[in-house]
Amino acid sequence: MAHYVLIHGAWHGGWCWREVAKALRAQGHTVFTPTLTGNGETRHLGGERITLETHTRDVLGLIAAEELDDVILVGHSYGGMVITSAADRCADRIKRLVYLDAFVPTHGDNLVDCIRRNLPPEAAAIFIGHFHQARHNDGLIPPIPGALFGQTPSTTEWMERQCNAQSLATFQWPVLLTGASDAILRSYIVANDWQPSPFQAEAARYDGAAGWTLDRLPGGHCLMMDSPAELSALLAKLA
Repeated sequence: MAHYVLIHGAWHGGWCWREVAKALRAQGHTVFTPTLTGNGETRHLGGERITLETHTRDVLGLIAAEELDDVILVGHSYGGMVITSAADRCADRIKRLVYLDAFVPTHGDNLVDCIRRNLPPEAAAIFIGHFHQARHNDGLIPPIPGALFGQTPSTTEWMERQCNAQSLATFQWPVLLTGASDAILRSYIVANDWQPSPFQAEAARYDGAAGWTLDRLPGGHCLMMDSPAELSALLAKLA
């Protein structure tokens, strides 16, 4: 059976994987859904000093503590930054990287760079403009309203009930890569029902690329909440 480590996106927590984790565990797989520092049940530990490096170490610490090998490491949205950074430092323990409607950074990129690369200037400005709220919120960015992600009403309500502000520094910190993870197999899963999305361009970039698979699922940006049955079936297939 496979070992899955599922990494949530910005403003979320391990809670968002609840149904996907339940389905994978029912098939006998081992599943971990860590909450990145400052989010979810650890929001009391949050603050402006939390960076992408903090979250990278969260993942590395879990993999080391649980002594995991052949890991299928899944990252949603901002989580793509985290899994890329972490995999570069423990490549020998990773079987496959899965980007779930997620950013795929190259060396030196931060999340703002990825937004600018994948959206027209006017659309990118909307996202980046939202980040400016951190100036008046102790360095923390409030969650983007769930309705903007093309979610179902029930998923939107769940998101807005549970999401919390996240440090701007997590979006500004660059991913520094050595190339150690370049040979790892990779998959991209894109949500088809959210537009305009920065992830359509990201998915197109890797469509047909060597070492990559590409799949599309119906649903809004947070597929693990919108389409958990379909997503868990696809993740099991990728194993």
